[in-house]
Amino acid sequence: MKKILLYIFLALVLLALQAVLFNWMFVTRMLTYPGETAVTAVDWYTPKAIVPGRPGTPVPVAVGEEAGFTAAALDSIVEYAGQNNSAALLVLHRGRIALEKYWEGHSAQSTTNAMSMAKTVLALLVGVAIEDGFIDSEADPVAKYIPEWAGDARADITIKDMLQMSSGLRVYADQNDPFSDLVQIYLGTDAAATALKVPQVQPPGGGFFYNNVNTQVLGVLLERATGQPFAEYLSHKIWQPIGAGDAAYWLDREGGMAKTFCCFFATARDWLRLGQMMLDRGRVGEQQVIPESWLQKMLTPTPFEPDYGLHVWLAYSEDGRRKKHRSEPFIARDMFYLDGADIQRVYVIPSYELVIVRVGNDVPGMWDDAFVPNTLIRGIVE
Repeated sequence: MKKILLYIFLALVLLALQAVLFNWMFVTRMLTYPGETAVTAVDWYTPKAIVPGRPGTPVPVAVGEEAGFTAAALDSIVEYAGQNNSAALLVLHRGRIALEKYWEGHSAQSTTNAMSMAKTVLALLVGVAIEDGFIDSEADPVAKYIPEWAGDARADITIKDMLQMSSGLRVYADQNDPFSDLVQIYLGTDAAATALKVPQVQPPGGGFFYNNVNTQVLGVLLERATGQPFAEYLSHKIWQPIGAGDAAYWLDREGGMAKTFCCFFATARDWLRLGQMMLDRGRVGEQQVIPESWLQKMLTPTPFEPDYGLHVWLAYSEDGRRKKHRSEPFIARDMFYLDGADIQRVYVIPSYELVIVRVGNDVPGMWDDAFVPNTLIRGIVE
């Protein structure tokens, strides 16, 4: 009996060792994760796929009174951002850079991890793929492009359900559990396989449940529908047309899948370019980069969360989920913003021709989402 128990024990040890060795990259990532500097520790994220850019005409810089704001307003937001672990704060007003401030050795050439701002980039690309004819409609079932879902309850989930965060897929996002869906797709070496096996726990369209898995599955869908790597399609269809420089996506493994839900590396200036393109209803100069009709859909509040559209946050309601992140109502109710963990932000305010970018590491207290945009609007000098 003792020998049998010993054999069982040894077999379990061997299986555990095999699992660790097989997932050695996962274990290494888990043990070395940069934590509080996850946004700015760019070199930690390997391997990466380059998103080739095509730098356009430099964005003009406002000089003196051309900035269009009181000095007190600009000083106030610089002080606020500097006190809250920011790496960069940029303001674009009426097509000119009115403020550009960096901290902690960062510069105009520095890239950072956008975290979940990458979700909005993916949503823009879905609209392009529909325009290109690779996807028929956002009303299509995901299973039309991912046949692994055709034979189970997930067959009825639509692309729109995924973009609205109402897919009904399991939300297992415990950051302290190495077996959670979130940790597995974030640190693991097969993001596609992990995301595609997540089960449905309730019918689609039943409510708003923010889930990183939705975006990773849509990344798989885009690659299959277009027949192109995600980074390549993004480069040709959005990143080069907006005049951005080279960027990068973190891959799950060498030659593997881009982590489309989280990990896009770009400069703060290029986030300004993306925000300006969205402010200009999808246009850059004479080129319609994103269909205007698609942007209108993205910026329409969902039935389940009035402060959320299609993978983008809105300043639509007074009682939305994001109220806890602001001390007062937003002045500009047409504002929308890209939102990433540790306070990555691109605020776009069409009514005031404003784009604001804040990137940096985690904020020790609460970041007030209303402070910077409201302070700037109050400080506009006509």
